Amino acid sequence: MENAVEKCVLCGVETTTLKTTHIDFRTGYIEGAGQLCKECYMKGSSEGREYVMIPKYFIEQYPNNMELGAKVRTYYFENYL
Repeated sequence: MENAVEKCVLCGVETTTLKTTHIDFRTGYIEGAGQLCKECYMKGSSEGREYVMIPKYFIEQYPNNMELGAKVRTYYFENYL
């Protein structure tokens, strides 16, 4: 278990990061999301992110798809552009 490695939270592949490595010393770790592999981490570089994380409560608070879509779009423009 001492040499167990993290899996990417987006694609599921094994990373080169040991589970015992403190988050302050990791490359590709995103607080609130988890560990990313090099490829997924690089997708979020200067070329722009291909994935956007929204708060989980949006799904619960906005059961109407139109409301949810509008809220997600607003959140995206306020936080990612």
